[in-house]
Amino acid sequence: MKQSGLTTSLDTNDDPENLWAADVKDVLKSVDVFLPNEQEACRLAGVRDVESALESLSRLVSIVVIKCGAQGAVAKHGSKRFSVPALPVEPVDTVGAGDSFNAGFLHKFIQGSAVQDCLEFGIACAGLSTTRTGGTEAFRDHQHRESFLHHHGRA
Repeated sequence: MKQSGLTTSLDTNDDPENLWAADVKDVLKSVDVFLPNEQEACRLAGVRDVESALESLSRLVSIVVIKCGAQGAVAKHGSKRFSVPALPVEPVDTVGAGDSFNAGFLHKFIQGSAVQDCLEFGIACAGLSTTRTGGTEAFRDHQHRESFLHHHGRA
């Protein structure tokens, strides 16, 4: 894919037995955007805090984005660090919020947006996702979706 000029992204799934660390690190050398949550990032990097994980993983991947739940998200691209707080929403259901974040971030990324803008839209999509049950219901209601994004400055 890289030889064809395409970019790759990866969001791992948790490995409670922590067996994939070496394999994933090998794969990360071919990834452009890595999108773990904070537990996955810390486990993979072998550290206890998000900042250390961000620093460690950014040596392997051009853009590292760590989802931190109610604390928002942080990213590093080269030597630049970015962060965005979570939106002040009362969650109905958090299932799918991480995937919604990824979709929002990557939507802006493939349009050529700056990392900060990608983070902000990812956070908006994650927040929107939590306003309805299930991972996608909030996106199906056009009026709700547009109103939410407009209210949070992401329309």
